[in-house]
Amino acid sequence: MPTGSTRRARRTALWGIIAAVFLVGTGVGSVLPILPLFLRERGGSYAMVGVVVGANLVAQFIAQYPAGRLSDRVGRAPLMIGGLVVAGAAIAAFALPLSIGWLIGLRFIQGLGAAAFRPGARALVADLVPEGERGIAYGWLSGADTAGLIFGPALGGVLAVFGRAVVFEVTGLAMLLAAVVVAFALDVRRPSSTAPPIARAATVGDTRRVGAAAVRGLVMLSIGIGFLYGIYNVVWSLFMKTIGATDWEVGLSFSLFALPLVLTAPVAGWAADRVDRRWLSAGSTASTALIAPIYPLLHSVPAVIGVGVVEASTAAFAEPAINAYLMSAVAADQRGRAAGTVGTAETAAKAAGALLGGGLFGLGVWVPFVVSSVAGLAFILLGVPWLRAAGRDVRVRPVLAVAGRG
Repeated sequence: MPTGSTRRARRTALWGIIAAVFLVGTGVGSVLPILPLFLRERGGSYAMVGVVVGANLVAQFIAQYPAGRLSDRVGRAPLMIGGLVVAGAAIAAFALPLSIGWLIGLRFIQGLGAAAFRPGARALVADLVPEGERGIAYGWLSGADTAGLIFGPALGGVLAVFGRAVVFEVTGLAMLLAAVVVAFALDVRRPSSTAPPIARAATVGDTRRVGAAAVRGLVMLSIGIGFLYGIYNVVWSLFMKTIGATDWEVGLSFSLFALPLVLTAPVAGWAADRVDRRWLSAGSTASTALIAPIYPLLHSVPAVIGVGVVEASTAAFAEPAINAYLMSAVAADQRGRAAGTVGTAETAAKAAGALLGGGLFGLGVWVPFVVSSVAGLAFILLGVPWLRAAGRDVRVRPVLAVAGRG
């Protein structure tokens, strides 16, 4: 059993990772509303704006899996710190008088840095937190990420008053600060696993079989929800405009969708430690897919925003359950690889959804919502047999209290 000092060190490290994720989310969020305007001022066409924005997703798709594998071999901290430094330098360089071609390259490099950080952060939580408390830990991690994405756009708008280049400089500093936080919070040595993967995975062969089934099942869930949100990213503002929403109402719909994700995150994490994580994650993602076709039936802005709040409140339960189950299902030395695999699948699905979203919307307002719903439910159903094969994860009495006991 870990000593009191060990528990305190792990708790400090956990909160350091949560703080770093908040800083990264804030940095990403601050750039989102400014980047398209900045690129247009630099002479970029609408198509080129899409290429620059998409370069980040392409890089994350390419690099997440190898970065996750590498974190299992060399340790989480070097990849996470290095990724944040690279991402911070790349985004700060946007303030330089560079051509659009260079900006595409910088955006790609930023994506590589993000890809190095994300799988390691997910895996590290499992390294630090015992099985019985991973749900609540991932709930806080998810909440920190979303809180940053809420706070970031407002910060970006304020900073833009002093010049759009300032937004990129401050965002770069936020990434570097996150790297400093990670460096101070983490022991350079990789923490050992705190719990066995699955209760009935008694042999190496069983562990690999269970882990492979869990990864495949969660990949299916992640593809389903990623495809849906990729479409949403493109069509949501267009849809809101078709029902008469003003610009501030469009912005409000984004904020009020994100807010329940933050407020519900601790409850979602608590539930992930007490309910079968397989069906909590599947049910949460399915609720989002089932709600999607409702939106085109609504013609009132308040009604659409209200349904969005309901959707976000149920969707919040997916990420903590998925991450906690994934980390419990695989061996400790495979956690980075598993996180990279699931992250890659989700990123690819988001990119596919974004590419198809505009064309589907052109066929009819209702088309992207129905297509995303059907595709999402189909992938969820494909994942169910794998999740059944993986089995329910273990239940261990909590040892480390995330909130500060110990």
